[in-house]
Amino acid sequence: MKRRLLTATGVVAALALIVTASLLGGAGSVTQEAKAASPTSKLFAYVVPTTRGPLSSCSGPDCTTANIVSDFIYVENDNQLSNFIGFSTRATVPNAFVVSSVDEHIFVNGAEVTDFFGTFTPPPNPSILSWSGRWPSTVTCEGSPGSFHTPCDVVGNPAVVPGERTAVLYPGWIHGNTEPNGVYVFKFIVHGTLNGTPVDLTAISPPILMTS
Repeated sequence: MKRRLLTATGVVAALALIVTASLLGGAGSVTQEAKAASPTSKLFAYVVPTTRGPLSSCSGPDCTTANIVSDFIYVENDNQLSNFIGFSTRATVPNAFVVSSVDEHIFVNGAEVTDFFGTFTPPPNPSILSWSGRWPSTVTCEGSPGSFHTPCDVVGNPAVVPGERTAVLYPGWIHGNTEPNGVYVFKFIVHGTLNGTPVDLTAISPPILMTS
């Protein structure tokens, strides 16, 4: 068992260099170790997994935390705070990054698997529905701006304000026993706007080995 674990670790390390080199690219594509290259937007995205694995497969009722990884997609906003006047929400604060959706691409041993999930959207129109609580959405009250009318049930898009580092979403993955084994890499593209200008940020998870 010890020999097998060491071998698996070596495979992950070798493939990590190949997969990361082939997947990295585009403005905002950074890791915690490679934040020196600041994009023009001063926005950064990276992935922090809840486990580095390996994960073994399961089949529904027998699935436990040993078969699951959640990837926390962090966005850091290094823009400056600006003074403003009047009613505002997080999404309308100057220099806030407003998130509209997140695309996911999954690679197994370096090859993209296209029949898994594609795009996630936040409230008020979430997809996946059960993940609605995984977004840091804004809730405001009905009525005119600045009013105190209730109920407070007007949901707006998530936003990362200047000076903040926020997990905009944390997708989960359970390794099912019908899915391919190997080294998985999850690539996320966070779509949003900065002061009305579209910005896309790329974040790539560390490789994780999944076995039978």
